[in-house]
Amino acid sequence: MRNKMMLVGGVVSALLLAGCSSTTELESKLDSLAQDVQAVQQGQQMNSAKIDRLAADVAEARASADRANSRLDQMGRYTK
Repeated sequence: MRNKMMLVGGVVSALLLAGCSSTTELESKLDSLAQDVQAVQQGQQMNSAKIDRLAADVAEARASADRANSRLDQMGRYTK
């Protein structure tokens, strides 16, 4: 009985070690994930830059609209 237990333990240990010895597939998946993370980070940086440009454009448009409204308000005062 004890010999059978030792044999089963040895077989299980060998199978576990054999499963862990093949790390090339795991490494390739990790490399793929690292590339995906890098692509997402680059996309996020590009989006941040676009958002900054849009914020500047919105501020400029708001200032222009405020100037136009001010002129319209002044025109309305003169015609009354």
